[in-house]
Amino acid sequence: MNRRQFGTTSIAAALGASSTTLTEAAGTAASYYELRRYQLRRDFDTSHVHSFVENDFIPAMKSRGVGPIGCFGISTGKHSPSLIVLIQYKSLSQIITNTELAAKSDTFAGKWKTFETKQMPYVRYESSLLKAFAGHPGIEVPKGKNGSHLFELRTYESKNAVASAAKIDMFNEEEIKIFRDCGMAPVFFGEGVFANRLPHLTYMLAFEDLAHREAAWKKFSSNADWNRIKNDARWLDTVSVIDSSFLRATGYSEVR
Repeated sequence: MNRRQFGTTSIAAALGASSTTLTEAAGTAASYYELRRYQLRRDFDTSHVHSFVENDFIPAMKSRGVGPIGCFGISTGKHSPSLIVLIQYKSLSQIITNTELAAKSDTFAGKWKTFETKQMPYVRYESSLLKAFAGHPGIEVPKGKNGSHLFELRTYESKNAVASAAKIDMFNEEEIKIFRDCGMAPVFFGEGVFANRLPHLTYMLAFEDLAHREAAWKKFSSNADWNRIKNDARWLDTVSVIDSSFLRATGYSEVR
């Protein structure tokens, strides 16, 4: 989704599955995430975008009760270089309210306009709206490592909304727990509501380093519970495309 167009939303609820329609979402108290990606270039002065997010955007959002807010650079994966910004909202109404308040704030609106009109602060940005999973209702900030975690951001596309809903059920009922049992630190899980290439889900895991990541996934692949549920008829053939990137948090990220 670009800055002028939203895109489409999941139809799984209309098919009797567990995905979210916008009408249902508006009546719930679930957390929502905005996953924003600023596309950068290596020949740009990227200090402008980092300064705006750190010194203007995050304080403005925190003053209105938004967060946690995570900010990451891509270490390995497509779309590098980019700044990835993960924002947690308490509800859909909070997203709308804060957007309106920000636009009316003389101080913040002025800083935003100054940032946007600098000489190429970024190429483009994309923004997706995700709904938190019932089995993982909010961002978990990983413990330890003094903010030097390795983050893995994964997106699973499904062939249709029913398959996507089944994969979400699999995470809620079993798979998130298995991740924890295998030493992984889940950060967030979200179902795509407005985004490109729906239906899909996106989640993030934290590791101490690459060696920890490799050991944890190896443990996961041999886990008895995982090998039991991956052959469960309810959850077969639920994922058709997997995209994965490794991220590192910026110094000002609240998720580190």
